[in-house]
Amino acid sequence: MEQIYNSDKPIDDKNKDRFNRNKFSSRISQTIINRKSDEGLVIGLYGVWGEGKTSVLNMIQNDLEEKDDIFVVKFNPWRFKDEDSLILNFLKNISIVLDKDLNNAKEKFGGFIKKYGIGVGLGVLNIDLTKIGEALSDTELEKLKDRVNAFLKESKKKIVIIIDDIDRLDKQELFSLFKLIKLTGDFSNTYYILSFDDEMVASAIGERYASGDKLSGYNFLEKIIQVPLRIPQAQSQDLLNYTFELLNNAFSENQLDLQTEEAQKIGSLISQNILPRIKTPRLAIRYANSLSFLIPLLKGEVNNSDLILFEGIKIFYPEYYQFIKNYPAYFIESYYGYRDSKDNAKAEELKKELEKISSSYSKNDKKPIENLLKELFPYTKEVFENYSFSNDDIRWEKEKRIVSPKYFNRHFVYSVLNDEISDVYFDEYIKSLTAKSFEELYKETLEIIKRIGPNDFLSKISFYEEKLNWDEKKCLVNLIADSQDQFEGMKGGTFMFGFHNPRKEAGRFIARMLQSQNDENEKLILAQSLLKINIPFTFSSELMWWFKYGKTNGTPTFIGSDLQKLEREFIERILEEASLDNSNIFIKFEISIFAVLDYWYDYDKDQVYQYFEKNLLENNKNISRDIINALTSTIYSSSNPEPYKVDFKKDSYELLKKYYDVDKLYDGLMANYKEEIEEATVQFFDMDEGQTEYNAMRQFVHWYNEDKNNLIEDNNQ
Repeated sequence: MEQIYNSDKPIDDKNKDRFNRNKFSSRISQTIINRKSDEGLVIGLYGVWGEGKTSVLNMIQNDLEEKDDIFVVKFNPWRFKDEDSLILNFLKNISIVLDKDLNNAKEKFGGFIKKYGIGVGLGVLNIDLTKIGEALSDTELEKLKDRVNAFLKESKKKIVIIIDDIDRLDKQELFSLFKLIKLTGDFSNTYYILSFDDEMVASAIGERYASGDKLSGYNFLEKIIQVPLRIPQAQSQDLLNYTFELLNNAFSENQLDLQTEEAQKIGSLISQNILPRIKTPRLAIRYANSLSFLIPLLKGEVNNSDLILFEGIKIFYPEYYQFIKNYPAYFIESYYGYRDSKDNAKAEELKKELEKISSSYSKNDKKPIENLLKELFPYTKEVFENYSFSNDDIRWEKEKRIVSPKYFNRHFVYSVLNDEISDVYFDEYIKSLTAKSFEELYKETLEIIKRIGPNDFLSKISFYEEKLNWDEKKCLVNLIADSQDQFEGMKGGTFMFGFHNPRKEAGRFIARMLQSQNDENEKLILAQSLLKINIPFTFSSELMWWFKYGKTNGTPTFIGSDLQKLEREFIERILEEASLDNSNIFIKFEISIFAVLDYWYDYDKDQVYQYFEKNLLENNKNISRDIINALTSTIYSSSNPEPYKVDFKKDSYELLKKYYDVDKLYDGLMANYKEEIEEATVQFFDMDEGQTEYNAMRQFVHWYNEDKNNLIEDNNQ
C-alpha cells in the first residue's frame, strides 16, 4: 500500500488553513487596509521554525493584493551578500512599484535614482561597485531618502514590504538588513512585515554588542519593530485588530466599556504593577499596540480587566507568562481538597518555582508580579496568604475570569476553541429569543447543545436569568423542553445521575423560571404545557418532581389546587400514553417508574392499587415479571455506554408494599416462575453488572421471605 505524506510546503490559500490562522492573517491585512495615517509602520511576525509564519505571510499577501491602492513587495535579503547591493536592490524594488503608479509624474522614481549614478534601472540590475561608496555618502543618502519619501507621499498608495526567513541570515547580513529597515522605516505609506524567530535573531544580533547576550539583541529589535506579533497557537483565530495607539487611547478606540469602579481598580493595578516595568516610551507603545490588537479579538469573550492585566504580564514579565501557560494547574485549581485539607506539597512546589523565575528580578519587581498573580489567579492567595475559596468557581465563570478553566486558554490562543462557543455569539442568541421564529431558535439551540453539551448550555443561560423578561423565559423553557433528546448521555465527563444529570439540571432551571413569575395563572399555563404528550415523558416526569418538591428560597414551585391540577394531568398522560400501544406502565415508563408511582399514589392511591390488580389478573405472568424488572435498580455509568440492572433492593420492596399487596405478587411469581426462581441461589450485585430477570425475582422473594420471618418473630414476642 502506498504511503501518503503531508507536504510541509507553506499554504497560500485560506481554504487550506487547518490551524485557524486565516483570521489572524486577515486581521493584520485589514489593519493595514483601514489605517488612515501615512506614517510608516514596522510589524514583526514572531515564531519558531515550522510554526507557520510563511503561511500567514502568504495569506496576508493575498488579502492585500486584492486592493488597487496597495502594492506588495516580497524582498529576499539573503540573495545579496554586501550592504550596498542590499540597499540598491531594495530601492530598485520600490522604484518598480512607484513607476507603475506615477505614469503621469514629471520625474519617475527609477529615473531619479539613475541621476544619482547608482546604476539601478527598471530592468536588470546593473551595479557599479566602484561608485557605490561615493554615491551613498550620508549626505546623499539623506537626500535620496527625502526624495523617495516625497515620491511615496505623492503616490497616495500603500507599499507593503514582506521579508521572510530573516532568521536564516548570518550575523553580518542580519545587521545590514536591520540597518536598511532603520534607515527606511519612516517612509510614508510604507509598511514592513518582518518574519523571523525572535530568539534566534536576538541572540545573533546581541553578539555585536559589548554584552554579547540575547537581551541586547531584543533591545535592538525594539528600536526597529513597532508592533511585535507572535504566531498564535494552533486553533487560534481572529488574532488581528491592530491600531497603533498608546495605552490611553486603546480602550476608547476599541470601544472597550469599563465601569467606573472597574476602571479605577485597573488604573491603580497598572500604575503600581505594570508601569514600573515600562522604562521607555517605546515599551508603552508596545503595550498599547498589543492591547489595541487583542481587544477586538477577545472583547466579550474574556474578562476585560483580566485581558488588560494579563497582557501586561505577557509583555513585561514573560518568564511568568510562559510558566503560567505551561503549568495552569498551579493557577486555576484550588489548593484545598476533600474536607478542606490543604495540599501543602503543591503550595511549596509553586513557591519554589516562582523563586526560580524571580531570581533575575530585582526586589522592586518581585512584589508587583506577585500582586498581579493574586489579582488574576485568586487561588494563589491560598499559597501566600491565609485564604480559602469555596464555590467561587461559578462566580468566576460568570465573570469570564482567566482563573476559570473555561476561559483560561482563550488568553493563549486568542480565540474561542472548537468545542466552546463564543460569548459574543451567545449574547446575540439570548437577545434574539423574542425576535426570531421558534423554528429558527430551536434549530440554533440544537446546534449549540450539540457543540458544547447540555450542562454547559444550561450553565451559560443561567448567567442571564436575572436579565430575562417573562417572554424570554417562556421561550427558553420551551426550547429546553423540546430539545430533551439532546439531554442524554455524558459530555465532558459529567455523570448522568445526581445533580450533574443534564435532565435534572434542566428541570431545576425551568422550576426557577416558573418560580420567578408572580402571576400564578401564567405559571400554571406554562407548566401544564410541559406535561403534554409532545414533551418526552422522562422529562415531564422530572419536571413533575420539581413542580411538587422543588423550592427556591424555601418556596415550593406549586402548592394547593394548582399542584393537584398538574398531578391530575400528569396521571392522565401516563394512562393515555400507555393506552396508545396497549402497553403497561412498567414497560412504558420503566425509567421513571418510581416517580410515576409516587405521584400517582399521592394523587389517588386506590387507583394505583386497582391498576396493579387489573393488570395482574389480565396478564399475570408477564406483569409480575415487568413489575419486578421496572423496580430493579438501573445504573448509569461513565465506564459503560449502556445502562444496566443491578439489584432489586429492599427499598424497592418496601415501596412495592406501599403500592400493592405483595402476597398477591408473590403468588403470581411462584405460579409462573417457581422453577426458574428456585433453580439457583439469589445473588446481590451492588454496582456490578450481571443481573438477570430471574435473579431479580429471587431478590424479591428473598425480601418477601425476610419480611414474613420478621413478622412471625414480632408476633411471637
